[in-house]
Amino acid sequence: MSVTVVSGGFADLADRWSELCRATGAMPFSTPQFGEAWWSVFGESTEAELELLGLENGTGDLVALAPLKRGGAHWSFAGDHEVSDYLGPVAKAGREPQLVSAVLDRLESADARSAEFRGIEPGTDWVQAFTAAAERGWTVDVAEEAVCPTIKLRGGWDDYLASLRSRDRREVRRKLRPLRQLRGAVSFEAVETPAGVQQRMPEFIDMMAESRGDKAVFLTDEMRVFFERLSTSLSEAGWLRLYVMSVSGEAAAMVLCFVARNQLLLYNSGYAPKFRDLSAGLASKVLCIRDAVERGMSSVNFLRGDEPYKYELGGNDAVVRLLRLRREGAA
Repeated sequence: MSVTVVSGGFADLADRWSELCRATGAMPFSTPQFGEAWWSVFGESTEAELELLGLENGTGDLVALAPLKRGGAHWSFAGDHEVSDYLGPVAKAGREPQLVSAVLDRLESADARSAEFRGIEPGTDWVQAFTAAAERGWTVDVAEEAVCPTIKLRGGWDDYLASLRSRDRREVRRKLRPLRQLRGAVSFEAVETPAGVQQRMPEFIDMMAESRGDKAVFLTDEMRVFFERLSTSLSEAGWLRLYVMSVSGEAAAMVLCFVARNQLLLYNSGYAPKFRDLSAGLASKVLCIRDAVERGMSSVNFLRGDEPYKYELGGNDAVVRLLRLRREGAA
């Protein structure tokens, strides 16, 4: 098994990286599309170096890859937990220990003193693989970083409603009642074509900013560019779905979602304040869940954050882990 180290660019590995992500069912956050969109906007401001460390098999197929960011003697996964709900490597089953070994080799060759690996996805083998680094003289601490409340979908819409607590079920029905009373005036559309997504993204970004003050602060000029580039590249790769709830032809709420592993991931959202009385923000998320049910999807992932509505809609916590590595004897 050979190790390929690529510094500062995506072109050499992007195609095979995409193939690896498809083959392993990786989350969109681990794709070259997401990584390149982030690095192209924020890379220079990080004052860090990018290294893509990939493992090839004997036939030249990429079987694992870790996107790494180096800042002096400190290393981390490339990306930012503020925009990437999960971070980290991608590997074919059973290749995790080999990739971790290659990562540690690289850290040690660079005389790295520490590493902080955020965003470890629940249900993966990365915590176990990195914990084995203790055998090589590293101290490894594992902590809970965040939660991603997730709904497991079984059956149809009535089955979903039945899975909710009685008071939450009543609340969901109450939120949908005003929409039903508007009859044909309400529409709900899933925009998936790259052209359609590009056309609606400026409106979506503005709607995010209008719906909440903290989102307005979050959406700097750089962040707006990131969202536009990300949405373009992910929609071209088939990872993205933009939901639009309209009232009498006017967009009332929008939800930006990713699609992976037959799961719907609710990444961000916004609503027009004039439709606040319709609870447009929450109602649009309920309609996303209903669409996922009707498509036969296996789950809805609300991604990071423990906002009450995520649990009221049936979410259960899935824990995202944080790993801190330090070399014994390091200064």
